[in-house]
Amino acid sequence: MATSNQRTERVVLLALLLCSIAIRTAVVRVDRVVRWDEPDYLIAGRNLFTGNGLSVASRPELHYAPLFSIVTGALYPLTHDMKLNSDLSFVVFGTLALLPFYWLARHLFGQRVAWIAVLLLATFPALNAAVIFWGTMLEPLYLFLLLLGLSAAWLAWERGSWVSYLLAGVFYGLAYLTKPEAIVGFILIVAFLLVANVLRRSFGRRAVLGVVVCLLSFMLVISPYMVFLYRHTGRIMLTGKLGVTYVAGLGAVEHDPGLYDRALSRLDQAGNEIIWFSMDRFKYSIGEEIARDVRGFIRRLWTNVNTLEGVLFSRRTFPFYFLGFLSLAWFGSTWDRQRAFKEVFLLLAAAPVLVFLPFHIELRYFAPALPILLIWLACGIEALLQWAQGTLRALGWRNNRPSHLGSVLCAALVVPIVAFFMILQPRIVDDGLAGLNTSRRAAGQWLAAHTDSQAMIMSRDTEVPFYAERKWAATPNEPLDRFVSYVRQRGAQYVVVDEREATVIRPQLHVFLDESTAPVGFRHVYTAAHPLGKTVVYEVLP
Repeated sequence: MATSNQRTERVVLLALLLCSIAIRTAVVRVDRVVRWDEPDYLIAGRNLFTGNGLSVASRPELHYAPLFSIVTGALYPLTHDMKLNSDLSFVVFGTLALLPFYWLARHLFGQRVAWIAVLLLATFPALNAAVIFWGTMLEPLYLFLLLLGLSAAWLAWERGSWVSYLLAGVFYGLAYLTKPEAIVGFILIVAFLLVANVLRRSFGRRAVLGVVVCLLSFMLVISPYMVFLYRHTGRIMLTGKLGVTYVAGLGAVEHDPGLYDRALSRLDQAGNEIIWFSMDRFKYSIGEEIARDVRGFIRRLWTNVNTLEGVLFSRRTFPFYFLGFLSLAWFGSTWDRQRAFKEVFLLLAAAPVLVFLPFHIELRYFAPALPILLIWLACGIEALLQWAQGTLRALGWRNNRPSHLGSVLCAALVVPIVAFFMILQPRIVDDGLAGLNTSRRAAGQWLAAHTDSQAMIMSRDTEVPFYAERKWAATPNEPLDRFVSYVRQRGAQYVVVDEREATVIRPQLHVFLDESTAPVGFRHVYTAAHPLGKTVVYEVLP
């Protein structure tokens, strides 16, 4: 029979889950646009469950890991709405992530720290309102799996059962299938289990078996994807995106969208496909690129470190004044051996995000570190509470119910932070919506309503074909004459060009912005106007 404390625990946890559902449901009800990377994932998922395989642009998807596409695509036969499926994933997995997060925080630092941490995560705007504007929407699923993996790994450390080692490998394998960088975290956690067991002199047959089971389960989970990559590339690889992403990232670091686009969207040597979809992308080696320009790499690293500081410790993410609480969490009391293991475990859980420093900085890359920061924030609040309670009693405070005093002090510290988070949510949403250009979505919806279902359309990115639900090929970043020739080579019936593309990214296409001066062989059929720039649709004449 459940004790009173267990019943209270369940009720409070259920209340926090409902709170998270309410916040996330309100967030995804806004008029957001599926853009950037998200339509690639969703198109691949839709194609997979409509008999066209895991593909984008009629080619196997070799860049993005498959699990988010599989999860959202599996619902397509029921909903026939991939955006809805993405929204459901955001709500469901973002809420479910609170459960392993609570378990982990409770086992590390106790129940009160766990309650504070879960309340902070449930209302944390950087992992709620901000996510819908990141252009991926897979982060809730990824964080859910990572937190499950971390919880299983800590259980393996505490109890040493082979089942917990097995689950750690499985959950980290699934996280890898969502975002391949999870393999870095897996390696660090396995290293922790090895070294920590040696240090506490418990590295016997049981621990060895556990680590072997963990490694084998991880490899078993990821092996189908590795076979998929090998089948289509002829190479054994863990991910297909490292080299080309590093090269393209220079444009993001230097705030030059044209440079970024040229790295990914110029035609390959054969002239048959843009680099992003070509086998030529696998010719890039990140090691060779760094060796070719070591000084440039160091400058890039320094630039990214400074950018990260501004992004991570901004008022809308993790304000710098929270660092005071982190100092209390780390140094507010002396560490014993067990506390040291806990802190090292959390540091290793957060450290994998640093692999992005050589590439470029986006907040979503560093999302896995944010729950760890919230645990430390909760620990800092707890340390301050302990100090305040001890000080009040030492000053002669008389209270026959010390738990009541603790609750009052806890509320005095936590409620303002939660209120701050809740005030930020609508402001982040409003700012995000203000920066959305809906003209590409409108162009896609027009194409869906006014073109043959088998029509081929071409555009710079997948936002338009996602809404059009038509066959698609990518337009190249090439001179105008070669651009026109390639459009005809691919047999497109429609071409879509947006204003930012034709003025900032590919200025050679500016002729398409004036509907009356389009190149010969193109007939203007639709313009979607928007204050942030219009999108123009042309029919390709025979």
